[in-house]
Amino acid sequence: MIAICRPVGQERPALEVVDISSWRADLARRREVKFTLFNADLEALRRLLEVNGKRQVYHREVSVVRSVYFDDARLSACRANLDGLGRRSKLRLRWYDSPLPGSEAFLEIKWREGRVTGKHRLRLRCDDPIGGLSYPVILSSLAAAVPDAYRPALLRYSEPTLLVQYQREHFLSPERRLRVTLDYGMVYYDQRGRLRISTSFGRRHEGFAVLEGKMPPGCERQLRSFLYPFVGRVARCSKYVHGCERVGLV
Repeated sequence: MIAICRPVGQERPALEVVDISSWRADLARRREVKFTLFNADLEALRRLLEVNGKRQVYHREVSVVRSVYFDDARLSACRANLDGLGRRSKLRLRWYDSPLPGSEAFLEIKWREGRVTGKHRLRLRCDDPIGGLSYPVILSSLAAAVPDAYRPALLRYSEPTLLVQYQREHFLSPERRLRVTLDYGMVYYDQRGRLRISTSFGRRHEGFAVLEGKMPPGCERQLRSFLYPFVGRVARCSKYVHGCERVGLV
């Protein structure tokens, strides 16, 4: 286990929380409906989403999302998902469109209670590139910087476990109540025993994609209309769990 404390004998890096108040409303409490796709015609699906809705561009038309998931030695967060526990959470460090995080990243605590999910998102800033910091320094800095409410998650999930990388496209329904993401090109990197964020020896998940609808609770029928005539089977799907299985952690 990585001890979460301020590094001894060295100056703590200027990793700080710079925003805890600008959460998007759709992150706080929502329903997520996921469809897993294998060797699907992504171009046809992309055209459908652009006809029924509108493409949303945050920074790039196709973003590259990277997240380091933290767990404990028993992989409790992963196993809670596999066991189908109704109340569970997971902790991750997320950044976009660069192989390693630069001076900014996001700390996210994602939670689920039954069919409802949400996440707390904290924007982080550092004087040095976060990707160059060791995991003990990252965790120690976070323990000193985050509000008290977030420290239990850091203490519970203090083992860097898996880096998940994928490409993502965003689409909005005409009334902007529903958001759909198309994720593909998954690559998983085992982080166990690594001192720093590592992108060595990635395991690709060829042909695998995830179509995910995110909406306020009670809007599931509207999602079906938005996706029409696409018909798929709703599936439980955690990229973290899939990655743990692909690299042989579970």
